[in-house]
Amino acid sequence: MSVSIPNNPISGEGFLGTGAPLMADLNLIVQLLMGAALLIGAFLARGKHYRAHAVTQTTVLLLNLAMIATVMWPSTEQQVMPAFPGVFGRWYFAAPSIHAVLGITAESLGIFIAMVAGTKLVPEKLRFRNWKRWMRAELLLWWMTLLSGAATYYVWYGAVFR
Repeated sequence: MSVSIPNNPISGEGFLGTGAPLMADLNLIVQLLMGAALLIGAFLARGKHYRAHAVTQTTVLLLNLAMIATVMWPSTEQQVMPAFPGVFGRWYFAAPSIHAVLGITAESLGIFIAMVAGTKLVPEKLRFRNWKRWMRAELLLWWMTLLSGAATYYVWYGAVFR
């Protein structure tokens, strides 16, 4: 099956020297900063600064939703979805697909954790008790997603690095 690779929908010259569009470069940097913020949030919780932890983690969760809606989804919709599902043998399509599955899982779990922690919307029988386990699982999942996003960036734009 021959699939042409369309142009990225987010135009403008990037600043990382890869030939990536500006929004792809900005998204990569923002995602790395959010990953660092999540680690800071974890240390806040460890130090029993729960309010600061909640604000930090929720801010990252909401900012990530904005980045998904404005950068990642439009790119995926234009560059991956037209070739879906028959091209998983090509890393150009497989990398963002793996990233999307991890990302949807991480974002959904993050929203669920925020709802359990900050609202009464989740029924009692669906609430978890072991906060540390869930938070650590979410942090690990988020970092796996971040690394798969960086891998996607490399697969799409990394040829310039070689």
